[in-house]
Amino acid sequence: MSAQSGAAPVAGWSVLLLAGFAASLSLVNAGQSVGYQHLVAWSELPARPIALAIIGVQTLATLFGLRRQATAVVSAARAALPGWRLPFLLLMMAGSSAIVGRDLARFGGEMLLATTLQLVSLGTLWLAVTSIPPQTLTSLQARVTRWLGEEIPYGDDLAPRLDGFAWKTAACATLIAATLSLVVYGAHPHLMDEVAYLFQARTFASGRITLPNPPAPDAFRLYLIDSGPHGWYSPVPPGWGAAMIPGVWLGAPWLVNPLLTGVNVLLTYLVLQPLYGRRAARLAAVLLTASPWNLFLGMSFMPHAVTLTCALAAALGVMTTRRTSQVRWAWLGGLALGVIASVRQLDAMIVAAALGLWSIGVGGRRIRFGGTVGLVVGSMISTLPLLAFNRYFTGKPGTFPMMHYIDAIYGKGANDYGFGANRGMGWALDPNPGHGPIDGLINAALNTTTTHTELFGWSIGSLLFVYALVLRGRLQRADRAMLAVIALTWLAYFFNYFSGGPDFGARYWYMMLVPLIALTVRGVMSLSPSVSASVSASQSPATPSSVLSIHTTQLLSAVALLSVASLVTFVPWRSIDKYWHYRGMEAIAFEGAAPTGRALVMVTGRDVPDHASASLSNPIDLTDDVPVYVKRLTPAADSATIAAFPDRTIWFVDGPTLTSHGFVVRAGPVSRDTALARVATPVVVTPAKAADRAPARNP
Repeated sequence: MSAQSGAAPVAGWSVLLLAGFAASLSLVNAGQSVGYQHLVAWSELPARPIALAIIGVQTLATLFGLRRQATAVVSAARAALPGWRLPFLLLMMAGSSAIVGRDLARFGGEMLLATTLQLVSLGTLWLAVTSIPPQTLTSLQARVTRWLGEEIPYGDDLAPRLDGFAWKTAACATLIAATLSLVVYGAHPHLMDEVAYLFQARTFASGRITLPNPPAPDAFRLYLIDSGPHGWYSPVPPGWGAAMIPGVWLGAPWLVNPLLTGVNVLLTYLVLQPLYGRRAARLAAVLLTASPWNLFLGMSFMPHAVTLTCALAAALGVMTTRRTSQVRWAWLGGLALGVIASVRQLDAMIVAAALGLWSIGVGGRRIRFGGTVGLVVGSMISTLPLLAFNRYFTGKPGTFPMMHYIDAIYGKGANDYGFGANRGMGWALDPNPGHGPIDGLINAALNTTTTHTELFGWSIGSLLFVYALVLRGRLQRADRAMLAVIALTWLAYFFNYFSGGPDFGARYWYMMLVPLIALTVRGVMSLSPSVSASVSASQSPATPSSVLSIHTTQLLSAVALLSVASLVTFVPWRSIDKYWHYRGMEAIAFEGAAPTGRALVMVTGRDVPDHASASLSNPIDLTDDVPVYVKRLTPAADSATIAAFPDRTIWFVDGPTLTSHGFVVRAGPVSRDTALARVATPVVVTPAKAADRAPARNP
């Protein structure tokens, strides 16, 4: 048999896997609205004839291809997960496959459809991998072994190092995230959180904590941006705004997260080497680079990437102290830990608990007492700016401006941690009013399904190998440490009233990212012997001392195929279907004449997306000779706004909510009398478009 004829079945099954995955994605209702994705109902499938036909062909071809391999498939599954473990795995996969909803019949049907699609994809993947000709598999075995490099003894005494592989992988991660940020995200915030963080970063970059209160403050007010006794400010924690300062100075704040995405690949590579070895660290770095969850947060203006950077740096500090007994590394780790508290306080608690237990000998060798002290005191030192920030706004170091802000808008205790009837802000994504154990379970279910989807974007689901590893029960010390971080994250956010929503995956669970990737690698490597002793004694010292087994090579080929399928189907689909002009947010641009110079531009539309997008074009100093964008309110408020800017020409602009195609100049420049006559008519704003409408309470 020629090489070409041997490769044909592999290519055929691989193409069928890609086509089936693309077809299944076309059955998903996600879109640019703020809501969880759902598969279409069974009754709606006939309305998707092309997708249905492709999936039908894939299903029939896969069943036909498996007819002679049924015994081998069952034997392999039972060998990997004997007894009760295999049916329990199927239950876990099914339970993670669809977003939970109030309509149990609808949820059950969606879960059945999603599980069916994943099982068909798994069958196609099996056929693709087992079709690899023996000679090709042997060649792959040698190439993958060389690619992963020589495995060396690992443990607490291993000094991790960066190499060319790590730098190239990190560069790829940065390049992909930066491309997504520019091309898909438009280098422009799409969530109000992002607008607030960027406003704060621009404020800090100007050398101030607050800005002077604007004239006519109501015309500038947005969620998470307010004016008060101290000035114009955002109450969000200051850590991420401070981290974006260099990006603001360079005129490229959108580039900060892509760079941090690459840094996180490097830090993950360093942290995992002593825990799992160099080969596992390399696989984890590649999976982190290919993770849609990681890449889409890396393209955003959200603060999660910097929290992961600090968490990994803190972990590396503890590990280095353990290896060298030099306590200065623990102090540095503590400083990194304290920075997390200035970004996301609950994540800081999770990391502090994990590293605290680790430093005193739980799951690893105890570090010197001075190192533990350094970890604690270092974190306290780097928390001091946060305490000063809190005291400046609230008068109390331990009271966050965010809490005062939310209490004032939504009622006392609305954003408090823990259970209570007063928790929540009335958002449609909150499953029930208040927060209790049932709400915690619902939020956990939402985040589990989102993680199963977004972690790797695999057609078979992202958590298969993690579930298999845990059910097999052959856990190493490092595995238990990773599971501890996952458990701490799960528990911490169980008592938080909000799940984090559907933006950027299960973003509140982002501290699980590296542990889940590490456990995925371990799951893959543990499903078959990872080392073959078939190395000739005549090999040179430069030759790797261990060769991957054929079974492991097949599994890694499956992971590679799944990841490539995700990058060429899931990532483009999610980019276009959801994040392109997400929520209708877009950088302000005009066709034809546009406001210039000292213009006062009155924007008609909704806070989001219309005024939020326009506000990003406002100067930090409202006296600059550039346009200032304000939102239209009531006739009296608009008249007061015009009076507050007596030296500016006046323009009227409709936002995307009204035009459905960006910002459009309706009048301008006009005289003050004309402007006052125009604003005398109350503003009429049409209902929000789908991209700007929150979903019904049932997620």
